[in-house]
Amino acid sequence: MDKVKAVNHFSLDNIDLEEVLRQQDKFFVNDDAVIIFNGSIQRSPVFHKEEIYQVAEPRIVLAMEGSGDVCINLQDYHVEKGWIMLIGADNILEINKISSDARLTAIVLRDNMEIPEEIVFKASPTENDRLLRMFYIVWDMIQLTPYRRKTVQNLLKAIVSDIQEMKEAEEKTIKNEGSTRTKELFLQFKRLVHQHCMQERSIPFYADLLHITPHHLSAIIKKASGRSVMYWINRATIQEAKLLLKTGKLMAYEIANRMNFPSASAFSKFFKRETGMTPRAYQENKSK
Repeated sequence: MDKVKAVNHFSLDNIDLEEVLRQQDKFFVNDDAVIIFNGSIQRSPVFHKEEIYQVAEPRIVLAMEGSGDVCINLQDYHVEKGWIMLIGADNILEINKISSDARLTAIVLRDNMEIPEEIVFKASPTENDRLLRMFYIVWDMIQLTPYRRKTVQNLLKAIVSDIQEMKEAEEKTIKNEGSTRTKELFLQFKRLVHQHCMQERSIPFYADLLHITPHHLSAIIKKASGRSVMYWINRATIQEAKLLLKTGKLMAYEIANRMNFPSASAFSKFFKRETGMTPRAYQENKSK
């Protein structure tokens, strides 16, 4: 069983930015963005290993050195030097492992730019260097006096767009159409689970939405992720339950009703089976 963890809401509005950035070597912050060059997660007073965060603002991250294991919206990634991460607002992030030499360059966007799907992939050295040059252009422009806000905002949008196009180009080069289709169905499945797990947790429901048989869905998800369909459904359901238990003052029976469980007892049994702890014990533990 995984150790029960609270979901920490991470927003620029509720942290001490001066304290956070004081631990980094090169940074800049204004009303449009926070930029950190070659920063250290190990020295950050905000992010801690093996804790779950719901990030409020979109962010672009370039892995500069070292490595780490992260989980973004239920998907596990092993990130190394040269990897790019584009994460939208309200995404769920968990840092499971980080090397002592891990360094990153990042831009946190204060504007809630629409990023429909997280993007995590390894770029070629050429693409990575070019993207880093775009970061430095933003770094120069954002400090000009008088401030050229529209220019900076358009540059930030251009970086997001460029990463999205890089990922699209990478996917188009995949020769095995079966693998591409499998990945597309897996991503569609995850999106549907996020949308409907509060009410629907059956394999036939998701198979029907994807216009395939339950058996085919099970095979595809196993091939794409190495996990079962119910693993992803249950994990998403537990995430939603933890958010409700942490952020609201709802009783277990109220959450059971909201999440379409047949009874409070059924919800409690499900929660304890997946986490090793009852909903009440989880609430008491996270409030300490």
